[in-house]
Amino acid sequence: PYKMGTEKAYSTDANVLGATHEAKDLELLDKGMRIVEPIMGVAFWKPEVAIAPEEVSVTFESGVPVAVNGKRYDSLLELFLECNRIGGRHGLGMSDQIENRVIEAKSRGIYEAPGMALLHLVYERLLSAIHNENTLDLYFTMGRRLGRLLYEGKWFDPEGLMLKDGLTRWVAPSVSGTVTFELRRGDDYTLVKTEAEHMSYAPDKLSMERVEEPPFTPEDRIGALEMLNLAVGDNRDLLLHHLASVRRLASGVGAQIGGLLGDGEE
Repeated sequence: PYKMGTEKAYSTDANVLGATHEAKDLELLDKGMRIVEPIMGVAFWKPEVAIAPEEVSVTFESGVPVAVNGKRYDSLLELFLECNRIGGRHGLGMSDQIENRVIEAKSRGIYEAPGMALLHLVYERLLSAIHNENTLDLYFTMGRRLGRLLYEGKWFDPEGLMLKDGLTRWVAPSVSGTVTFELRRGDDYTLVKTEAEHMSYAPDKLSMERVEEPPFTPEDRIGALEMLNLAVGDNRDLLLHHLASVRRLASGVGAQIGGLLGDGEE
């Protein structure tokens, strides 16, 4: 049980992936991150803490981090520790979270995850350059669900295994490349360079500059926009056709929709 005393004003749990500070004074929302003494990095909010900008590059191969600043690691543990050291000296990956517990109640904690934050930035940058929009949409949906299952201790339940199988078999294997950042204070950073052999992003396919024999011409763009306009027009006609029903079901809302669609009937 919690007893008032002279000990630290919050409790801490940690492993190589991150640290959690919670309870005691941190249960009060008028107490902020500034009462926490970081254990995986620096208190970046303190002006007296000197933090020099630093460029760092991380390389992934088939969804797995393998190198930091050009140095390859045979051990994922050693690579994680190096990412923790780099991110930690900038205060990267500290956050103040109000979360929804499994028991349908809310709690609050201060989190540190410098290495995971760095790897997350690199992985998602490569994802956005390599995979198409529909794949990314499913990735974020599945990832959010998988994260919740992990939070609930259901990592090895059938639904968790299904999600992991899809993400590791069809998304991660394509994530290969190197991303370079300039880290500053906290989560302040700048993307410097993105390199990958196989990317959906290809400026020569959709350049805003003049290129010889472009695969996608200005005329193609006009045609693509016309197809989108057809869908917009179809939806407008459909809504106008059903406007009487919408008015009956939604009362004043239907009239507002009619006004937006250009139907003068009140």
